[in-house]
Amino acid sequence: MELLTKLGINWQLLLSQIVNFAIVVGVLTYFVYRPLLNVIDKRRERIARSMEDVKRIDEQKVRMEEFRQEQMKKMDAEAGVFLEKARKEAEETKKQILASAHEEAQQMLRRGEEKLTEERTRVLAEVQGTVAKVIVAATEKILEREFTPADQKRMLDGMTKQLTTDLR
Repeated sequence: MELLTKLGINWQLLLSQIVNFAIVVGVLTYFVYRPLLNVIDKRRERIARSMEDVKRIDEQKVRMEEFRQEQMKKMDAEAGVFLEKARKEAEETKKQILASAHEEAQQMLRRGEEKLTEERTRVLAEVQGTVAKVIVAATEKILEREFTPADQKRMLDGMTKQLTTDLR
């Protein structure tokens, strides 16, 4: 201690300062350093939990993306089936419409042929009536001339045969 005194250091003052420093360090450690370490530890734990949450969320995101992809594949398959079914139904409808149109065209042709046959028969009847009148008139004029009965009969038979073959 004498050495300290020779150097001009008061050992009592030094000791009191060391004790004061120890008290300040103790108080700071108890009131500042430990609470600060606790806050840092809590923050570290929160960050760790957040990182775990991020990992969990990323895993959920990956699972959700896989699920979405599976659902999209299912929807694509269902849409394909639906489109194929719609295409088949459209093809069937097309066939039915074509068959119906073909049947309707056939009916129209039959009706046209029937009308044509009726018209032909009507015209033929009119022509036969007109021809018969012309024959009768021509025959009367021919008969008014003086022909022998044999000539008249021969001409009448010839005209009748000629007209019947012409009308057919």
